[in-house]
Amino acid sequence: MGLLNNMRAIAFVTVVLLFALTACGGGSDVASPLASTAVPDASAPLATLVPPTAIPAAIPTAIPAAIPTAIPTAVPTAVPTAIPAAIPTAIPTAVPTAMPTATPEPPPVLDEFGFVLGLDRGADVTNLPGNTDAQGIVQLEYSGVNVILSWVPVNGATIEGLVTGTFATLRNNQPDLTLDTVSESELRVGLETGTIIGFKSVDGSGDVVGGGLIGAWNCVDQDTSFTILVTGQDASVVQLRLNRLVDNFDCA
Repeated sequence: MGLLNNMRAIAFVTVVLLFALTACGGGSDVASPLASTAVPDASAPLATLVPPTAIPAAIPTAIPAAIPTAIPTAVPTAVPTAIPAAIPTAIPTAVPTAMPTATPEPPPVLDEFGFVLGLDRGADVTNLPGNTDAQGIVQLEYSGVNVILSWVPVNGATIEGLVTGTFATLRNNQPDLTLDTVSESELRVGLETGTIIGFKSVDGSGDVVGGGLIGAWNCVDQDTSFTILVTGQDASVVQLRLNRLVDNFDCA
């Protein structure tokens, strides 16, 4: 009720001020009558002032900034560094200590009776009792070959007689075999010259079962005659053995 009275008083004072200002306009000009101003009825109730409702400013919905999808950086596949194969350190090969080579024994030599005869390894030598520098017999056997070496004083004996005599003795000692001569040639022993014959042995059925060679020569300085008989089943081996013995013979 107090607020209403105050509003009425304010309206009345306002009207009075307007009249005063009009009267002081000056001169003889007759002032135009003021339009009547409706004086609010003091008895009319004043509209209740409703304080304006604050219109809230439109709160923009925050548009979320597009969150970029994180594009994953391509993780490069780790390229394995080639691990070099370990180069093995060359292990020096141990140089074997040279094993001392056994000195081979010299081939056997028959030099007991005034002559020298070199023999191949493996030869089995048999000296007959009573051998002397003047006469004797030695038997050799190796590699399937039989050898008989004999020596006697020259005493006028001829080389041809020694060869034929040895062949006749051999034939008489093998009555089941037929011995036929097949060759005759000169024999060289060092500086000496001799004779050699070849023969074959045939059994009762006519098959050749062996053969041999008979050679003879003189050692003039020693006044000794030598005869050699080599027999075997293989003619080639017989010839080889005879050649080796003759080549290794020295009258000394």
